[in-house]
Amino acid sequence: MRHYETLFIINPDLSEEDTASVVEKFSTILTDRGSNLVKVDQWGRRRLAYEVKKFNKGFYVLFEYGATPEAVAEMERIFKIDERVIRYLTVKKDDLFDAEAIARAEAEAAAKAAARAARAEAGQDDDEEEDEAPRRRRDEDDDDEDDDGDED
Repeated sequence: MRHYETLFIINPDLSEEDTASVVEKFSTILTDRGSNLVKVDQWGRRRLAYEVKKFNKGFYVLFEYGATPEAVAEMERIFKIDERVIRYLTVKKDDLFDAEAIARAEAEAAAKAAARAARAEAGQDDDEEEDEAPRRRRDEDDDDEDDDGDED
């Protein structure tokens, strides 16, 4: 079993119920073939970087899972057939899938986020933020001293 991540974009004109049914359909395709879904992250409706199949927006969904290559191939075959899916991309993250290690990493990340939220409520600043200096945005009309065209 390998570790995969799939991001797919659903037609933005679908209702919430239809969108939920599409997500459920593809998660069921994976679980029926013995896959282990770690995370289903629905990013929501976002603007596309460029027009895809005459759509400027799409509903983004991210799956992180452990599966066999055959299960991934079947899901991608159905992505191609289903007209509600605008675009998809599957990435193999690792050759081995370790569900316990992934669950531990996510638990640690959740604990750090909870600690940050607790500090923010208490009015304390993060130590990391104090170390960072504010960055100045460079404009096109900013000139370097060496690039002023003088030869002297």
